[in-house]
Amino acid sequence: MSRILELMSQASVYLDPPVAEAAASGLVPVVYRDGGWTDIASRIDQGLGYASVEEAARTVRSLLNDAERLKVLSARAREVAKGFSYERFKIRLNKVINFLSKDLVVR
Repeated sequence: MSRILELMSQASVYLDPPVAEAAASGLVPVVYRDGGWTDIASRIDQGLGYASVEEAARTVRSLLNDAERLKVLSARAREVAKGFSYERFKIRLNKVINFLSKDLVVR
């Protein structure tokens, strides 16, 4: 796993899952328009999804040719990924458990 993280720290664009981990590393994820697209990548930028190999290549080429956009999207990716951290997950899960336990007490 450390080799993957090392390679990710040297990259500018990441093509497909695991999207949250890539975004947390500051990589701009270019993903196929499916669950990962709607959950994470579309929150970074609507132009990061692709439906064909050709569209993926155009998107990656466009990102690599626009250093300023890549920098902005990298920062945005890190911000979006914070919402998917383990700590945030625990907080959201705790809220659900508290809500459900209150509902059980009332009944």
